Amino acid sequence: MKVFKFGGASVKDARGVRNIASLILAEESDLLVVISAIGKTTNALEVVAETHHRMMEDLALDDYDKIYDAFVSQGELNSTRIISEYLNRNGVHNTWLDARRIMITDNTHRAANVRFEETQKRLKDAIKTRPSRVYIIQGYIGATEEGEVTTLGREGSDYSAAVFGAAVLADSVTLWKDVPGVLTADPRKDETATLIPEMTYEEAIRLTESGAQIIHPKTIKPLAERHIPLYVKSFDNPKADGTVIR
Repeated sequence: MKVFKFGGASVKDARGVRNIASLILAEESDLLVVISAIGKTTNALEVVAETHHRMMEDLALDDYDKIYDAFVSQGELNSTRIISEYLNRNGVHNTWLDARRIMITDNTHRAANVRFEETQKRLKDAIKTRPSRVYIIQGYIGATEEGEVTTLGREGSDYSAAVFGAAVLADSVTLWKDVPGVLTADPRKDETATLIPEMTYEEAIRLTESGAQIIHPKTIKPLAERHIPLYVKSFDNPKADGTVIR
Protein backbone atom coordinates (compact mmCIF):
# COMPACT_ATOMS: atom_id res chain seq x y z
CA MET A 1 0.00 0.00 0.00
CA LYS A 2 1.05 3.57 -0.75
CA VAL A 3 -0.12 6.81 0.82
CA PHE A 4 -1.03 9.86 -1.29
CA LYS A 5 -1.69 13.21 0.37
CA PHE A 6 -3.42 16.11 -1.38
CA GLY A 7 -3.47 19.57 0.20
CA GLY A 8 -5.97 22.38 -0.15
CA ALA A 9 -4.36 23.73 -3.32
CA SER A 10 -4.81 20.32 -4.95
CA VAL A 11 -8.55 20.29 -4.29
CA LYS A 12 -9.43 23.97 -4.65
CA ASP A 13 -11.71 23.36 -7.64
CA ALA A 14 -13.35 20.70 -9.82
CA ARG A 15 -10.28 20.50 -12.06
CA GLY A 16 -8.20 19.51 -9.04
CA VAL A 17 -10.62 16.75 -8.09
CA ARG A 18 -10.52 15.37 -11.63
CA ASN A 19 -6.74 15.46 -11.46
CA ILE A 20 -6.80 13.44 -8.23
CA ALA A 21 -8.96 10.84 -9.96
CA SER A 22 -6.48 10.55 -12.84
CA LEU A 23 -3.53 10.15 -10.44
CA ILE A 24 -5.34 7.42 -8.51
CA LEU A 25 -6.30 5.59 -11.71
CA ALA A 26 -2.69 5.68 -12.88
CA GLU A 27 -1.44 4.04 -9.67
CA GLU A 28 -1.53 0.23 -9.58
CA SER A 29 -0.88 -0.15 -5.84
CA ASP A 30 -3.54 -0.04 -3.14
CA LEU A 31 -3.86 3.52 -1.89
CA LEU A 32 -4.69 5.38 1.28
CA VAL A 33 -5.51 8.92 0.12
CA VAL A 34 -5.26 11.70 2.71
CA ILE A 35 -7.08 14.90 1.75
CA SER A 36 -7.21 18.41 3.19
CA ALA A 37 -10.06 20.91 3.19
CA ILE A 38 -10.89 22.58 -0.12
CA GLY A 39 -8.76 25.64 -0.89
CA LYS A 40 -8.92 28.22 1.89
CA THR A 41 -11.89 26.62 3.67
CA THR A 42 -10.06 26.31 6.99
CA ASN A 43 -9.38 30.05 6.98
CA ALA A 44 -13.06 30.74 6.38
CA LEU A 45 -14.11 28.37 9.16
CA GLU A 46 -11.68 30.08 11.51
CA VAL A 47 -13.57 33.33 10.94
CA VAL A 48 -16.83 31.61 11.88
CA ALA A 49 -15.20 30.07 14.95
CA GLU A 50 -13.83 33.45 16.03
CA THR A 51 -17.34 34.93 15.91
CA HIS A 52 -18.43 32.29 18.40
CA HIS A 53 -15.28 32.90 20.43
CA ARG A 54 -16.22 36.53 21.00
CA MET A 55 -19.64 35.46 22.26
CA MET A 56 -18.04 32.87 24.55
CA GLU A 57 -15.76 35.52 26.02
CA ASP A 58 -18.76 37.71 26.80
CA LEU A 59 -20.40 34.73 28.47
CA ALA A 60 -17.23 33.87 30.43
CA LEU A 61 -16.91 30.45 28.78
CA ASP A 62 -13.40 29.08 28.35
CA ASP A 63 -13.52 26.01 26.08
CA TYR A 64 -12.90 27.83 22.80
CA ASP A 65 -10.17 25.47 21.59
CA LYS A 66 -12.62 22.57 21.73
CA ILE A 67 -15.18 24.57 19.77
CA TYR A 68 -12.49 25.60 17.27
CA ASP A 69 -11.59 22.00 16.49
CA ALA A 70 -15.23 21.03 16.04
CA PHE A 71 -15.75 23.90 13.58
CA VAL A 72 -12.65 23.64 11.41
CA SER A 73 -12.77 19.84 11.14
CA GLN A 74 -15.85 20.21 8.93
CA GLY A 75 -13.63 21.35 6.06
CA GLU A 76 -11.84 18.02 5.77
CA LEU A 77 -14.99 16.00 6.38
CA ASN A 78 -16.87 17.78 3.59
CA SER A 79 -14.03 17.74 1.06
CA THR A 80 -13.45 14.01 1.47
CA ARG A 81 -17.17 13.24 1.17
CA ILE A 82 -17.35 15.17 -2.10
CA ILE A 83 -14.22 13.60 -3.54
CA SER A 84 -15.17 10.08 -2.45
CA GLU A 85 -18.57 10.44 -4.11
CA TYR A 86 -17.06 11.82 -7.32
CA LEU A 87 -14.56 8.96 -7.50
CA ASN A 88 -17.24 6.33 -6.92
CA ARG A 89 -19.37 7.81 -9.71
CA ASN A 90 -16.44 7.85 -12.13
CA GLY A 91 -15.07 4.35 -11.91
CA VAL A 92 -12.76 4.69 -8.90
CA HIS A 93 -14.42 2.59 -6.22
CA ASN A 94 -13.25 3.70 -2.81
CA THR A 95 -14.01 3.45 0.87
CA TRP A 96 -14.46 6.62 2.93
CA LEU A 97 -12.91 6.50 6.40
CA ASP A 98 -13.59 8.87 9.28
CA ALA A 99 -10.31 10.06 10.80
CA ARG A 100 -12.15 10.94 14.01
CA ARG A 101 -12.50 7.20 14.61
CA ILE A 102 -8.95 6.33 13.57
CA MET A 103 -6.49 9.13 14.35
CA ILE A 104 -6.51 8.93 18.14
CA THR A 105 -4.90 11.76 20.07
CA ASP A 106 -4.63 13.26 23.53
CA ASN A 107 -6.98 16.11 24.47
CA THR A 108 -4.67 18.97 23.50
CA HIS A 109 -7.00 20.87 21.22
CA ARG A 110 -5.55 22.67 18.16
CA ALA A 111 -2.18 20.91 18.59
CA ALA A 112 -3.02 17.35 19.55
CA ASN A 113 -0.41 14.65 20.12
CA VAL A 114 -1.00 11.39 18.28
CA ARG A 115 -1.38 8.15 20.21
CA PHE A 116 0.31 6.03 17.61
CA GLU A 117 -0.35 2.49 18.84
CA GLU A 118 -4.10 3.01 19.16
CA THR A 119 -4.18 4.84 15.80
CA GLN A 120 -2.30 1.99 14.14
CA LYS A 121 -4.67 -0.59 15.61
CA ARG A 122 -7.75 1.27 14.46
CA LEU A 123 -6.44 1.88 10.97
CA LYS A 124 -5.46 -1.75 10.49
CA ASP A 125 -8.86 -2.86 11.80
CA ALA A 126 -10.64 -0.51 9.38
CA ILE A 127 -8.67 -1.83 6.42
CA LYS A 128 -9.19 -5.46 7.48
CA THR A 129 -12.95 -5.14 7.95
CA ARG A 130 -13.60 -2.93 4.90
CA PRO A 131 -11.40 -4.28 2.07
CA SER A 132 -10.86 -1.80 -0.76
CA ARG A 133 -8.18 -0.79 -3.26
CA VAL A 134 -8.59 2.89 -2.44
CA TYR A 135 -9.35 4.49 0.92
CA ILE A 136 -10.20 8.17 1.34
CA ILE A 137 -9.47 9.77 4.73
CA GLN A 138 -9.07 13.24 6.18
CA GLY A 139 -5.79 14.84 7.14
CA TYR A 140 -5.30 17.25 10.05
CA ILE A 141 -8.14 15.96 12.23
CA GLY A 142 -8.54 13.25 14.84
CA ALA A 143 -10.27 12.66 18.14
CA THR A 144 -9.66 11.62 21.71
CA GLU A 145 -10.59 8.10 22.82
CA GLU A 146 -13.73 9.67 24.29
CA GLY A 147 -14.67 10.99 20.86
CA GLU A 148 -13.90 14.72 21.22
CA VAL A 149 -12.70 16.15 17.89
CA THR A 150 -9.10 17.40 17.83
CA THR A 151 -6.77 18.89 15.23
CA LEU A 152 -3.03 18.40 14.80
CA GLY A 153 -2.11 22.06 14.19
CA ARG A 154 -2.26 24.09 10.99
CA GLU A 155 -0.80 22.32 7.95
CA GLY A 156 -1.02 19.07 9.89
CA SER A 157 -2.26 16.98 6.95
CA ASP A 158 1.31 16.12 5.95
CA TYR A 159 1.83 14.77 9.45
CA SER A 160 -1.42 12.78 9.21
CA ALA A 161 -0.15 11.16 6.01
CA ALA A 162 3.15 10.25 7.70
CA VAL A 163 1.39 8.73 10.72
CA PHE A 164 -0.96 6.69 8.54
CA GLY A 165 1.95 5.63 6.33
CA ALA A 166 3.93 4.49 9.35
CA ALA A 167 0.88 2.68 10.75
CA VAL A 168 0.48 0.49 7.66
CA LEU A 169 4.22 0.29 6.85
CA ALA A 170 3.49 1.88 3.49
CA ASP A 171 5.77 1.36 0.51
CA SER A 172 5.98 5.15 0.23
CA VAL A 173 4.22 8.39 1.11
CA THR A 174 3.73 11.05 -1.58
CA LEU A 175 2.87 14.66 -0.83
CA TRP A 176 1.28 16.18 -3.94
CA LYS A 177 2.02 19.92 -3.91
CA ASP A 178 1.71 23.00 -6.11
CA VAL A 179 5.52 23.09 -6.44
CA PRO A 180 7.83 20.69 -8.33
CA GLY A 181 9.36 19.34 -5.11
CA VAL A 182 11.65 20.62 -2.39
CA LEU A 183 13.54 23.66 -3.66
CA THR A 184 16.71 25.39 -2.52
CA ALA A 185 14.69 28.55 -1.76
CA ASP A 186 11.20 30.01 -1.99
CA PRO A 187 10.71 30.54 -5.76
CA ARG A 188 8.41 33.48 -5.05
CA LYS A 189 11.32 35.28 -3.41
CA ASP A 190 14.32 33.84 -5.22
CA GLU A 191 14.15 33.19 -8.97
CA THR A 192 17.37 31.14 -8.79
CA ALA A 193 15.69 28.46 -6.63
CA THR A 194 16.35 24.97 -7.96
CA LEU A 195 14.94 21.52 -7.28
CA ILE A 196 16.63 19.23 -4.76
CA PRO A 197 16.09 15.78 -6.32
CA GLU A 198 17.09 13.71 -3.29
CA MET A 199 17.60 14.30 0.42
CA THR A 200 18.29 12.23 3.52
CA TYR A 201 15.84 12.24 6.42
CA GLU A 202 18.40 14.19 8.46
CA GLU A 203 18.74 16.87 5.79
CA ALA A 204 14.96 17.21 5.57
CA ILE A 205 14.64 17.56 9.35
CA ARG A 206 17.25 20.31 9.37
CA LEU A 207 15.40 22.04 6.55
CA THR A 208 12.09 22.04 8.45
CA GLU A 209 13.81 23.19 11.65
CA SER A 210 15.27 26.14 9.73
CA GLY A 211 11.74 27.31 8.88
CA ALA A 212 11.11 25.79 5.45
CA GLN A 213 7.35 25.60 4.85
CA ILE A 214 7.19 22.86 2.22
CA ILE A 215 6.95 19.97 4.73
CA HIS A 216 5.29 19.94 8.15
CA PRO A 217 8.06 19.68 10.79
CA LYS A 218 6.66 16.50 12.39
CA THR A 219 6.31 14.62 9.12
CA ILE A 220 9.78 13.13 8.78
CA LYS A 221 10.26 11.28 12.08
CA PRO A 222 7.61 8.50 11.80
CA LEU A 223 8.77 7.72 8.26
CA ALA A 224 12.48 7.79 9.09
CA GLU A 225 11.98 5.37 11.98
CA ARG A 226 10.47 2.85 9.55
CA HIS A 227 12.60 3.65 6.49
CA ILE A 228 9.59 4.71 4.40
CA PRO A 229 10.54 7.02 1.49
CA LEU A 230 8.77 10.35 1.25
CA TYR A 231 8.14 11.88 -2.19
CA VAL A 232 7.26 15.53 -2.78
CA LYS A 233 5.78 15.92 -6.26
CA SER A 234 3.82 18.36 -8.38
CA PHE A 235 0.15 17.53 -8.92
CA ASP A 236 0.29 19.64 -12.09
CA ASN A 237 3.23 17.67 -13.49
CA PRO A 238 2.97 14.17 -12.00
CA LYS A 239 5.47 12.59 -14.43
CA ALA A 240 8.26 14.82 -13.14
CA ASP A 241 10.54 13.19 -10.59
CA GLY A 242 10.07 15.68 -7.77
CA THR A 243 12.05 15.14 -4.58
CA VAL A 244 12.57 11.91 -2.68
CA ILE A 245 13.55 11.86 1.00
CA ARG A 246 15.00 8.60 2.31
